[in-house]
Amino acid sequence: MKTSKLLMSVAALTASLSVGAQTSFDAAKLYEEELNGTARYMGMAGAMSALGSDPSVIGHNPAGIGTYRTSDLNASISFFGTSTNTDPQYTAANQGLSNGIYYYSGNLKSDINMSLDNVSVVFSGYDGGDRYMNFGFSYHRLQNMDRTFDYLDKFFDPDGTDPTREYVVYRQYTESQRNKINAFDFNLSCNLSDMLYLGWTLGILSTDTWSESSFYNYYPSEDEVANEDAGYLWEGYGGDRFEYTMVDKMNSAKGSGLNMAFGVIIRPVPGLRLGASIKTPTYFKQNIEYQDYLYAYEGTAQSGEPYSPTPNTDYKFTSPWKLNLSAGLTFGHTAIGAEYEKNFTQRSSLSVNNTKMLYQGANDYKDFSTFRIGIEQNIGNLALRGGYSLSESMFKDNAYVNLSDSEFNNKYRMDWQNDRPGKTKYYTCGLGYCSEPDRDGTQFYFDLAYVHGVRSSVFNTNEPGATNIDVNYNYNTDKVLFTVGWNF
Repeated sequence: MKTSKLLMSVAALTASLSVGAQTSFDAAKLYEEELNGTARYMGMAGAMSALGSDPSVIGHNPAGIGTYRTSDLNASISFFGTSTNTDPQYTAANQGLSNGIYYYSGNLKSDINMSLDNVSVVFSGYDGGDRYMNFGFSYHRLQNMDRTFDYLDKFFDPDGTDPTREYVVYRQYTESQRNKINAFDFNLSCNLSDMLYLGWTLGILSTDTWSESSFYNYYPSEDEVANEDAGYLWEGYGGDRFEYTMVDKMNSAKGSGLNMAFGVIIRPVPGLRLGASIKTPTYFKQNIEYQDYLYAYEGTAQSGEPYSPTPNTDYKFTSPWKLNLSAGLTFGHTAIGAEYEKNFTQRSSLSVNNTKMLYQGANDYKDFSTFRIGIEQNIGNLALRGGYSLSESMFKDNAYVNLSDSEFNNKYRMDWQNDRPGKTKYYTCGLGYCSEPDRDGTQFYFDLAYVHGVRSSVFNTNEPGATNIDVNYNYNTDKVLFTVGWNF
């Protein structure tokens, strides 16, 4: 109980400094890539890097654009909703228990949102003989997160002057997070005798992340503590003189990124394609704004105004190198794609004001892999699709917010909670229709996909002086995607 008051006092005195900082957990918001692209690509869970002939492979294996024999123009819109809940689902009536702390979380759902997820064009040019030189451009969303998490707990805190007495303490943590990452990819690729495909992609990223988290702390007032009748201090005995503290933390960042990818696909025999590509780290440059707001302190209402003008700072960091290995098999009217992607996250680095942060990046991250598999079955002009994708966690199991490597982090930043992403799974299905070619060889196509995603995470409370607790929860997404396109 006393540590909570001390924490708020320190925050009120120190949050006025106009500097900022960055941790591995902040950077991880931009490392995550959602499964996104055209409806055909999504319906096959993204397992198309070797099969190619879809603009969504442009950033995974650029050589996949080289498989085009005709030009292509398409656009995609999606409708999606999200929810969060503890795993297993704990409610106020059925609470979990960990380290002497009773906890539960609400199952919070977002509104249904609409998004323009993808606009792409590929120009295919004949270069004589059996050679094609292609140019591609794609705008697509790498991430479009909209998540709210609400966590509540209670525990009994010993009185510092009388260890035989305990007082019930209530805490509530809420966090809303919105991350938007847009990619603009430019591709140059070629087809050599329909046996070797080469490609290069330049990627330019635009990022916008925002989060707001709140901490509410309720505990018996000093008058209540002084009451000789200790029964008032126990939950359910009618004590009504409670003090409370409420503080909000806002963290937003905007910036840009730059990367390149190189890829190759070979076709050793008809019906089989083998692909490999490497993607450079994305070099991010960001400006972060960080601010605390105090709305109430020990039962006394506060102004809710920020402690000072919003502090901000520039920082730089790099995402992991990526290696992608893929295979595509076609026989009859069936296509099967599979791929393995390795993210060398331990080579990531963070810096503030051109000074490398020694205890971020590799200190918390581990290399991780992504597996994708998908199938497409053509029946006349129709196509049925399905797929599955699994990404491992980028964080080590013992990772925590390290605030010891910069003056601001060490002395002034108060991160009382963090979100450690775990595994991410996608279950997908889709349906497509392609018209018969007209006299000029042009075709129209329409694709529909449904994607269900589950990201497991660990929510950690790390209030100084209080018992840490890890809570497993799921971030669930449901998306319906529609693509319309024209081959010409």
